[in-house]
Amino acid sequence: MKLRVVALLVAFPLLVACGGAEPATGGGPGRDLLANLPSCDRVPLDEDPEVPADVPGLVLPDGARVTSVIRQGAVTSVEATVRMSPLDVRAHYEQRADIDLLRVEDEVFETEVLARSQDRRMYLRAAALCADGTTLSAMVGPDSEDGGLPEFRNG
Repeated sequence: MKLRVVALLVAFPLLVACGGAEPATGGGPGRDLLANLPSCDRVPLDEDPEVPADVPGLVLPDGARVTSVIRQGAVTSVEATVRMSPLDVRAHYEQRADIDLLRVEDEVFETEVLARSQDRRMYLRAAALCADGTTLSAMVGPDSEDGGLPEFRNG
């Protein structure tokens, strides 16, 4: 019986945090879950060399460190890291006035953003790497529904 109660106590916050609900800001349950990740002092965020990223339509948070840019026809893939949590990344894009935010979803440890800028669309996936560090995977392509960008996962 004790084991079931402990399992429920551990699983309940995880279930509450999933599903793309409103972001957990401040010291809420989402922040508490992120605090369980290893310290970013123990996770190398700047191990890979930084590369230039002159990609029209790419809009990254200040301080993002781009490590890969791959052009594949009309779509460009970009990999980066930033000293922010996925929840902070979501808040960053929601506050920007220079982009048209088409869709945002988060599940505490991961945030997905679809935005329009400079007549291009950008799909970005931010995944927690450590307590306040995130990997960013972006794809920038034509501003159309069938531009070759990833779809949001449902379910």
